[in-house]
Amino acid sequence: MPLRITGSLDETDLLFLPWSTPLEQWPDEYVVALPRGISRHVVRFTRIGDSVFAVKEISAALADHEYEMLTELRDMAFPCVKAVGVVQNRRDKDGEPLDSMLITRHLPYSLPYRAVFSGKPSKETVDRLIDALVLLIVRLHLVGFAWKDCSLSNTLFRRDA
Repeated sequence: MPLRITGSLDETDLLFLPWSTPLEQWPDEYVVALPRGISRHVVRFTRIGDSVFAVKEISAALADHEYEMLTELRDMAFPCVKAVGVVQNRRDKDGEPLDSMLITRHLPYSLPYRAVFSGKPSKETVDRLIDALVLLIVRLHLVGFAWKDCSLSNTLFRRDA
């Protein structure tokens, strides 16, 4: 089966990334070092032109689910990263199957909450950060959306907000 990319790729150069290489083995020329949370999946950032994208290697079902969930949240005008696409039917150079990849646009000026808290913020800042997170979760629940994987690693804080 040929490589399948679904979504709306704003940058056609994404097509030329090393999709036949496991994400953990991507050459340094494709990887941008940015703060990220702890994840049970391999996550890397890549730059295409002036844009930065997060790429996460996960099962096809999970990639599709996360893409749909992020698109639904965006359609409801909730603050979240933009889902760009899903890459499926990946195979390595020996023809062995590889997991799918979810591509999201990196949110400029953002840090995972985990990184913010690791900087030892003041008590007042911690209180405001927790209040903002609680408000987000309440807003999600009020519209019937259950965030089943809420953690300090996958919750982003925008430094310019």
